[in-house]
Amino acid sequence: MRHPILYPALLGLSSLLLLGACSHPAKNGTHPSANQAVAIVNGHPIRRGLLDTFLGAHGGKTPHLAPAIQHLALQRLIDIQILAAKGRQAGLLHETSARDTLRLQREVLLANLEIRHYLKTHPVTKSDLEQAYQKTVGNMGHHEYKVRHILVKQRALAARLIAELEHGAHFSVLAKKYSLDTSADRGGELGWISAAQVTPSFAKAVRGLKVGQFTRMPVHTQFGWHVIELQAKRNLTPPSFAQMHDRLLDILRNKEVTGFITHLRGVAKVKILLPKVPPEMNAPGTGPHSGMPPVPTPPHPVAPPHP
Repeated sequence: MRHPILYPALLGLSSLLLLGACSHPAKNGTHPSANQAVAIVNGHPIRRGLLDTFLGAHGGKTPHLAPAIQHLALQRLIDIQILAAKGRQAGLLHETSARDTLRLQREVLLANLEIRHYLKTHPVTKSDLEQAYQKTVGNMGHHEYKVRHILVKQRALAARLIAELEHGAHFSVLAKKYSLDTSADRGGELGWISAAQVTPSFAKAVRGLKVGQFTRMPVHTQFGWHVIELQAKRNLTPPSFAQMHDRLLDILRNKEVTGFITHLRGVAKVKILLPKVPPEMNAPGTGPHSGMPPVPTPPHPVAPPHP
């Protein structure tokens, strides 16, 4: 069973061990042989439980892994223990950066454990999944559309581009020159999409086109103004419930956790002491065309393709 990790530590191998302990807890708290030593390094034992946690963090399920894999993991843990002992001797734990790193790792572990506990007490039910499936399939419609588009900020520019298309300009050339979307390098091509993958106004515009036509009026979404061309159309066979089960489970779990965090933020007393920045200034890597858009806005009107 997969559980979303909403606060990845990004702090190296030791964090991976912490998250492994969170994602793969032993039943009833402790494995019967968790305290059994599997190696002794300079008089200090490496316990079975630590090895299991290490393997669990890498996606393994002990004790069913091949002995050779367990031995390789144990060799890695021996290296870690030797290096850690050397670091302790050098007094590295007393450095501020080390204390801050350990504190962050502890907070990450506790945050993930709280998320896991919340999902356990607020499980996604089969009924929830079935309702989400029916809604998703219903929103898909009966067709898929192969489209390309040009995204600009000003309506006037979109209208000017439509006029140029009406006078014989090439869509791909204009897209490469003017579009702000990541599809610009592909001449604006978005590939095959369903209505459920795009914003309502974008979907409505696409449905109103015949193959080979482009929109004669600019189409507005929260991302800006679009000029859209329908290149092809085909019947859509929706994926089965089984095919969508894991994706829907992740979506609903993340929705639960997001609501939980929003509630906690609402009752928490938070005071941000960093200097304020103008609203138009996005943090690095969070701009509308940076590949990491501000939550919950996707990078462009088309959602990522289904896996």
